[in-house]
Amino acid sequence: MIQIAGYILTLLYACNLFFPALFRTIPSVIPALAGHAAFGIFALLLARGARRTSNHFLYFLRLITAALSTGLITILADRFAQVYFPEHNALFTYATSIALIAGLSMITGCSQDLVMQAMTANDSKGFDPSEQKGNPPRDPSGKKTNLFGVPFQPLSYRMHPIVGIVVGILTIGVTFFSTMFFRFSHGLYGQAFIVLAFIAFRDTPAPQGKPLTSVRLIALRRRIANTLFEDTLAFRRALMSLSALTLVFLLLSKIPGSPTKLMTPQMTGCLFALPLALLLPEFKEPPSPTRRRITYSALAICYAVLFAIRLLVEQR
Repeated sequence: MIQIAGYILTLLYACNLFFPALFRTIPSVIPALAGHAAFGIFALLLARGARRTSNHFLYFLRLITAALSTGLITILADRFAQVYFPEHNALFTYATSIALIAGLSMITGCSQDLVMQAMTANDSKGFDPSEQKGNPPRDPSGKKTNLFGVPFQPLSYRMHPIVGIVVGILTIGVTFFSTMFFRFSHGLYGQAFIVLAFIAFRDTPAPQGKPLTSVRLIALRRRIANTLFEDTLAFRRALMSLSALTLVFLLLSKIPGSPTKLMTPQMTGCLFALPLALLLPEFKEPPSPTRRRITYSALAICYAVLFAIRLLVEQR
């Protein structure tokens, strides 16, 4: 249901782009807020999907392919139907956000590798830092914790940790530059929105203590389990982090002489996705190949159909 709501809001926003005369009787802020809410919904879906997928490189390729296909249609619509698009489509932002998450994960993962190598070198010399007074005991399992949880070695390719850190920094730099230079939808705010949502969706530890006895709390948790968040802690993390992000970007955009327009007040509509995602259930079953193709091509198909209708209307 949450995905269907995103499609409806996207359609409303796209219709306003292709047929603005039909929306002159309503405030222009309504279609704009619909577009921002749709961006927020699919940003949350993308962050959740990045947690569940086992092949993030393929995830990126599908998104960038869909973005290029949609971008081609927008170029044709601008050329032959004079349809104005203020920014490149949001699929570019989604794709670069996956690359940004991968770059951050490479840095954190490779940094952990450097620490593990240093600890192993110390152990080989007969020195155990965990035995020093005041140091916590080392985890005997030797497992590493990863803040982001995305494999930092694409296609199982092994690289030196220092090389991985450099590649991660370059990846982050390229994503920031491409977003600002090509004016991707929602800019740096959209990228940060997805990254923070991704962190908010991290695994929640099992609660320790007395079981719930309140019938209302049990019913609430069961209802949230059918939504995108799956538990109340993930929703609280997303609400606090994304609200703080929006406030920070709003304040930064008010600074005189800002090099770029970080965000507009209407972009706060992205936060509407949070209550919608909390109220509307999510499809829990894995998507079929047909449904997956429709998901990635939905925006391109929507733009293509509206473009064809616009051409037919202008020829009359």
